[in-house]
Amino acid sequence: LHRRMPKRGFHNPFRIEFEVVNLDTLADRFDAGTVVTPEALVAAGLITGNSPVKVLARGDMSKALTVKAHKFSGKAAEKLAAAGGAAEVIEATA
Repeated sequence: LHRRMPKRGFHNPFRIEFEVVNLDTLADRFDAGTVVTPEALVAAGLITGNSPVKVLARGDMSKALTVKAHKFSGKAAEKLAAAGGAAEVIEATA
């Protein structure tokens, strides 16, 4: 049966699935001056901890947070820097 069913589309075996966190969520959950790591995000219940973390720029950032994640969107890094925080890229553990 599996040979008769057509395969639909292209499935990339090397795709990396990121856990997504937005800036407005970080601003709601963490206090100013906090260092936000993937372990802190798991403790806050925002991610499951099995995949790399990507920070996206939805919402406004008014707190100075230091965020350590595997990837950042361009706007998210700009908004963090404008609020007085920092965006630090960490290496993925393979």
